[in-house]
Amino acid sequence: MSKFTIPTTSKYVEANGIRFAYRKFGKETGVPLVFFIHFRGTMENWDPKVIEALAKDRPIILFDNTGVGESSGEAPYAVAEMAKNAASFIHALGLQQVDVLGFSIGGFVVQELVLQQPDLVRRLVLSGTAPQSGVGLNFRHDVYVAASSEDADSAFERFMFLFYHSTETSRAAGAASLKRIMAQKKIESSLQVRNTQEKAILQWADRVHNQSYEWLHKIKQPVLVTNGVEDIMVPTENSYILAGQLPNAQLIIYPDAGHGHLFQYPKLFAEHVKLFLDA
Repeated sequence: MSKFTIPTTSKYVEANGIRFAYRKFGKETGVPLVFFIHFRGTMENWDPKVIEALAKDRPIILFDNTGVGESSGEAPYAVAEMAKNAASFIHALGLQQVDVLGFSIGGFVVQELVLQQPDLVRRLVLSGTAPQSGVGLNFRHDVYVAASSEDADSAFERFMFLFYHSTETSRAAGAASLKRIMAQKKIESSLQVRNTQEKAILQWADRVHNQSYEWLHKIKQPVLVTNGVEDIMVPTENSYILAGQLPNAQLIIYPDAGHGHLFQYPKLFAEHVKLFLDA
């Protein structure tokens, strides 16, 4: 049994009129690692194997941003507003500096967060994500349909399609991860979250009408970029762009994997994140 148990109930903190739900656990000392979840996800959508492995060495903070899951308010339509709200939450906890891990749209938010408040963030992990005006962020039709559908009967196959490679090994690891996630899942995000996050993704895709990516050069912190070899949600080419344009980045591409690479290889991913954060 893991030394640390992931809490199943949330605590709350008020900031700028929003009641943020969060769960803090793990090692008592050290720089906290704050997690930013994927499209439509809540803090219960993290694979516990990833979280438990990282909690052995540092404080962990999972939270629902404005309007998501157990937090109050309405989810905003812009990534910049999501980042502003996240900063308010972090400051409300009395924290002066954090490490951040952003997965998918969560990676958009942490990029914006570090641009807004560079002194707040020490190190960044960007998983399955993209820069502004990245490649293929206007979802192809089959990806959009799978990501937006509310059909319960097809939920498992849609999740496998979006997050994992088509091979038996990738699907098997994905199914095991999904089972772990669903065992802890109590709260789903609303349709309002889906609709606003879709608009935020499209705005992020179109926000800058060139691909020089000069704003990435302002992010001076060390960055670890990770992805699967074939991500159809946020095409893997974006990870190469991030690693090439960020001044202080390293890149890990996981074989036989897609968007959900960090859940497909939970122990290996956690080890890579530990090495990076402790460097």
